[in-house]
Amino acid sequence: MHDPMTVAFEIRYPWRSEPPSKLWPKGYRSSFITIWHKDPERDGTDDSCGWFKRARHGDSETLQRIRSSFDQEWDAKYGGWFHPDGSPKLSVSAVVLNLFWRAAWEHFSHDRSKTAAFMQRHLFDILFFAENPVDSLHPTITGKYGFDRRDQRISQLASVIYGWILRAEQKWWQHPRWHIHHWRIQVHPWQQLRRRYWDRCCNCGKRGFPKGVSAIGDWSGDRIWHSSCDGSVAAEVMAT
Repeated sequence: MHDPMTVAFEIRYPWRSEPPSKLWPKGYRSSFITIWHKDPERDGTDDSCGWFKRARHGDSETLQRIRSSFDQEWDAKYGGWFHPDGSPKLSVSAVVLNLFWRAAWEHFSHDRSKTAAFMQRHLFDILFFAENPVDSLHPTITGKYGFDRRDQRISQLASVIYGWILRAEQKWWQHPRWHIHHWRIQVHPWQQLRRRYWDRCCNCGKRGFPKGVSAIGDWSGDRIWHSSCDGSVAAEVMAT
C-alpha cells in the first residue's frame, strides 16, 4: 500500500502545549496547520515527484552513459577498479572516488571544470559515503556479503551514485515540497471541530464524536465509527 502524503511544512501554535521535558527540552508546541505534499503517483509509485530523488527521477540516457562508462573501466586489464573475481584493486575510498568522477563526468556532459568543482565541493560527503559504520558503499565494494553478477553490481552502483549526484545538485526551490499545486492543507482546529460535532458514525448513524470518544476508520479513509461501535463494524467487515 502506497501513501502519497508527506508533510511539507508545519505551522505550530506560538504557545507550548507541553512543558519542557527530557524528550522536549524546550517544550512541545502542537501543530495548528499541516501542509501536506500529495504525490500524483504518475509513475505508479508514491514518489513520482522525487521527494527522495533517485536515479529513476533523472535522465535515463545519462544513467545509461554512466553504466557504460563503469562497464568500460570496471575490470579493464590496464587500470580498472576490480579484479576479474570482483574484488577491488584499490582501496574502497579510491574506488568510490573513481566511480563518482566517472558518474559526474557523464552528468555534466564531459565538462571538466564542473566535474572537478562538484568533486571538490562534496569531497567529504563522498568519502564518508564510501566508508562509514552505518550506511556506506563499503560492503558493496568489498563484497562483504558476497558478490552479485558483474552487470548487477554495475547497474546498482550507477543508480546509487547517480541518485546521490541528483540529490546533491538539487536546488532548494526544486524540492517537491514547493509543488504548491500538490499541497493539501490540514487545519487542525477545524478538523477537530468537525469531528466533534458533524462527522457521522457509519454504524449507528449518530453525528459527533464527543471528547473522550475515539474515532476509528478504515484504510481508505471513507468510513469512521465510534469506538463503542467497533465490534459491530468488525463483524460487518468479516461477513463481507
